[in-house]
Amino acid sequence: MNEPNYEFSHIASSVSFEFDSVSDTKIVKKFIEFSLVNAEISLYNLTLLDVLSDGFMSDLSVTNNQDMMKVLATVFKAVAYFFSVNQNATVFMEGSTKSRTRLYQIAIAKYLVQIEHKYSIWGFVGDDFEKFNRGKNYNSFILKLKQQ
Repeated sequence: MNEPNYEFSHIASSVSFEFDSVSDTKIVKKFIEFSLVNAEISLYNLTLLDVLSDGFMSDLSVTNNQDMMKVLATVFKAVAYFFSVNQNATVFMEGSTKSRTRLYQIAIAKYLVQIEHKYSIWGFVGDDFEKFNRGKNYNSFILKLKQQ
Protein backbone atom coordinates (compact mmCIF):
# COMPACT_ATOMS: atom_id res chain seq x y z
CA MET A 1 0.00 0.00 0.00
CA ASN A 2 1.75 3.12 -1.21
CA GLU A 3 -0.84 5.66 -0.10
CA PRO A 4 0.30 8.63 1.97
CA ASN A 5 -0.11 7.91 5.66
CA TYR A 6 0.43 9.66 8.96
CA GLU A 7 3.47 8.94 11.07
CA PHE A 8 2.46 7.01 14.16
CA SER A 9 4.12 6.15 17.44
CA HIS A 10 3.87 3.08 19.66
CA ILE A 11 2.50 3.49 23.11
CA ALA A 12 4.37 1.16 25.48
CA SER A 13 4.02 -1.88 23.23
CA SER A 14 3.44 -3.18 19.75
CA VAL A 15 -0.33 -3.26 20.33
CA SER A 16 -1.12 0.45 20.78
CA PHE A 17 -0.39 3.29 18.39
CA GLU A 18 -1.29 6.96 18.12
CA PHE A 19 -1.20 9.57 15.37
CA ASP A 20 -2.73 12.92 14.49
CA SER A 21 -5.34 13.42 11.78
CA VAL A 22 -4.66 16.90 10.42
CA SER A 23 -6.83 19.29 8.41
CA ASP A 24 -6.77 23.03 7.82
CA THR A 25 -9.17 23.56 10.72
CA LYS A 26 -8.24 20.99 13.38
CA ILE A 27 -6.00 18.21 14.60
CA VAL A 28 -7.60 15.06 16.00
CA LYS A 29 -5.54 12.54 17.93
CA LYS A 30 -6.28 8.99 16.81
CA PHE A 31 -5.54 5.80 18.68
CA ILE A 32 -5.17 2.28 17.22
CA GLU A 33 -5.47 -0.62 19.64
CA PHE A 34 -4.92 -4.33 19.06
CA SER A 35 -6.74 -6.03 21.96
CA LEU A 36 -6.10 -9.69 22.71
CA VAL A 37 -9.39 -11.57 22.40
CA ASN A 38 -8.19 -15.18 22.55
CA ALA A 39 -4.65 -16.06 23.67
CA GLU A 40 -4.87 -19.70 22.56
CA ILE A 41 -5.22 -18.72 18.92
CA SER A 42 -3.52 -15.31 19.23
CA LEU A 43 -6.63 -13.46 18.04
CA TYR A 44 -6.62 -9.66 18.33
CA ASN A 45 -9.37 -7.12 17.72
CA LEU A 46 -8.35 -3.92 15.92
CA THR A 47 -9.98 -0.72 17.18
CA LEU A 48 -9.60 2.79 15.74
CA LEU A 49 -10.54 5.55 18.18
CA ASP A 50 -10.62 9.34 18.33
CA VAL A 51 -9.23 10.90 21.49
CA LEU A 52 -11.84 13.46 22.57
CA SER A 53 -11.10 16.84 24.14
CA ASP A 54 -12.00 15.45 27.59
CA GLY A 55 -9.47 12.63 27.19
CA PHE A 56 -12.06 9.92 26.63
CA MET A 57 -11.91 7.83 23.46
CA SER A 58 -14.69 7.14 20.98
CA ASP A 59 -15.12 4.84 18.01
CA LEU A 60 -18.31 6.69 17.04
CA SER A 61 -17.11 10.30 16.75
CA VAL A 62 -16.96 11.86 13.29
CA THR A 63 -13.69 13.63 12.51
CA ASN A 64 -14.57 15.13 9.10
CA ASN A 65 -10.94 15.99 8.35
CA GLN A 66 -11.34 14.89 4.70
CA ASP A 67 -8.44 12.43 5.14
CA MET A 68 -10.22 9.08 5.27
CA MET A 69 -7.84 7.27 2.90
CA LYS A 70 -4.80 8.66 4.71
CA VAL A 71 -6.23 7.48 8.05
CA LEU A 72 -6.98 4.02 6.62
CA ALA A 73 -3.49 3.84 5.10
CA THR A 74 -2.11 4.63 8.56
CA VAL A 75 -4.22 1.86 10.09
CA PHE A 76 -2.87 -0.62 7.55
CA LYS A 77 0.71 0.54 8.20
CA ALA A 78 0.08 -0.11 11.90
CA VAL A 79 -1.30 -3.56 11.00
CA ALA A 80 1.89 -4.29 9.05
CA TYR A 81 4.02 -3.18 12.00
CA PHE A 82 1.88 -5.23 14.40
CA PHE A 83 2.39 -8.34 12.26
CA SER A 84 6.15 -7.72 12.05
CA VAL A 85 6.26 -8.15 15.84
CA ASN A 86 3.39 -10.66 16.21
CA GLN A 87 3.85 -12.96 13.23
CA ASN A 88 1.48 -15.68 14.44
CA ALA A 89 -1.36 -13.32 15.32
CA THR A 90 -4.73 -13.07 13.63
CA VAL A 91 -6.42 -9.65 13.43
CA PHE A 92 -10.19 -9.21 13.51
CA MET A 93 -11.55 -5.98 11.98
CA GLU A 94 -15.08 -4.63 12.15
CA GLY A 95 -16.17 -1.01 12.02
CA SER A 96 -18.20 0.45 14.88
CA THR A 97 -20.98 1.05 12.32
CA LYS A 98 -21.96 -0.59 9.04
CA SER A 99 -20.63 2.39 7.09
CA ARG A 100 -17.25 2.15 8.85
CA THR A 101 -17.08 -1.57 8.14
CA ARG A 102 -17.80 -0.67 4.52
CA LEU A 103 -14.81 1.73 4.55
CA TYR A 104 -12.54 -1.12 5.68
CA GLN A 105 -13.98 -3.24 2.88
CA ILE A 106 -13.37 -0.51 0.29
CA ALA A 107 -9.75 -0.13 1.43
CA ILE A 108 -9.13 -3.88 1.39
CA ALA A 109 -10.68 -4.22 -2.08
CA LYS A 110 -8.75 -1.23 -3.43
CA TYR A 111 -5.39 -2.63 -2.31
CA LEU A 112 -6.15 -6.34 -2.54
CA VAL A 113 -3.64 -6.96 -5.33
CA GLN A 114 -0.91 -5.26 -3.28
CA ILE A 115 -1.65 -7.02 0.02
CA GLU A 116 -2.98 -10.49 -0.81
CA HIS A 117 0.53 -11.86 -1.39
CA LYS A 118 1.40 -10.97 2.22
CA TYR A 119 -1.90 -11.56 4.08
CA SER A 120 -4.65 -14.14 4.08
CA ILE A 121 -7.89 -12.13 4.17
CA TRP A 122 -11.31 -13.50 5.00
CA GLY A 123 -14.70 -11.85 5.13
CA PHE A 124 -17.57 -12.79 7.41
CA VAL A 125 -21.21 -12.95 6.36
CA GLY A 126 -23.15 -13.82 9.49
CA ASP A 127 -21.26 -16.67 11.17
CA ASP A 128 -19.73 -17.94 7.92
CA PHE A 129 -16.42 -16.75 6.54
CA GLU A 130 -14.78 -17.06 3.17
CA LYS A 131 -11.74 -15.82 1.35
CA PHE A 132 -12.24 -12.11 0.68
CA ASN A 133 -13.91 -11.40 -2.68
CA ARG A 134 -14.30 -7.98 -4.24
CA GLY A 135 -17.88 -6.96 -4.77
CA LYS A 136 -19.27 -8.98 -1.87
CA ASN A 137 -20.44 -7.25 1.30
CA TYR A 138 -19.00 -8.50 4.57
CA ASN A 139 -19.81 -7.83 8.22
CA SER A 140 -16.22 -8.13 9.43
CA PHE A 141 -12.77 -9.29 8.35
CA ILE A 142 -9.87 -11.41 9.51
CA LEU A 143 -6.28 -10.86 8.42
CA LYS A 144 -3.39 -13.23 8.99
CA LEU A 145 0.19 -12.93 7.88
CA LYS A 146 1.03 -15.58 5.30
CA GLN A 147 3.94 -17.74 6.36
CA GLN A 148 6.81 -17.32 3.92
